[in-house]
Amino acid sequence: MVNPLTALAVAASGWILVMGINTPVASAAIIVTALVIGTAKTRNASLIIAVAALAVPVLLSMMLIHAPYGEQRIAPLITADGLLVAGELGLRFIALMSCVLSAGTFIRITELTKALQILRSGNRLSYLAGSTLQLFPQGAQRVSITRDANALKARPITVKTVVPNLAMPVLTELLTQAASRGRALETAGYNLEGRRTVLRPVHDSKLQRAIRWLLPIICIAVVIWI
Repeated sequence: MVNPLTALAVAASGWILVMGINTPVASAAIIVTALVIGTAKTRNASLIIAVAALAVPVLLSMMLIHAPYGEQRIAPLITADGLLVAGELGLRFIALMSCVLSAGTFIRITELTKALQILRSGNRLSYLAGSTLQLFPQGAQRVSITRDANALKARPITVKTVVPNLAMPVLTELLTQAASRGRALETAGYNLEGRRTVLRPVHDSKLQRAIRWLLPIICIAVVIWI
């Protein structure tokens, strides 16, 4: 079992290589490696689909920004060197996102918060990480519930009604939930300083701790050497 902090450290090491080496070959190699590792973990094509969904708009936007402004014009509003720059930047972005998404296949929110909680002053960091990562699914769920409530009342969501009938109820509920969690955590002494213990800590080992320290250092050394 992979500790969430180990997955994040490996992803950070990938970022170091992508940004430090900064070549299309390195970016492509990191993409392939991340996709292979993540797909082996999920055993389906969800990671590849997610990366592709991010890659297409990014590449199109890069082409729109850079393709017309090179010097080697090959068609109206298209230049060869502009396309090359767009491709390199797009490939680098995809490599960075592939590292993050691949690491995410090894991370569960509950395990990440427990792993952060036992660090020094990690209780607040754990709360921030858990709240941020849970915000998106909670928000999506609340939007779905609010849409259903409006449908039951035969109240269509339009440009004029989207704010009072959809956005405001969702924001109000999310803020109310956050306030309730804050009071519960304060009552439990979550804001007190010092290390925390958990009943069932996340699996960790000396090998994983060594990887978390050594792999980023090795990647930095590789970047300096190259």
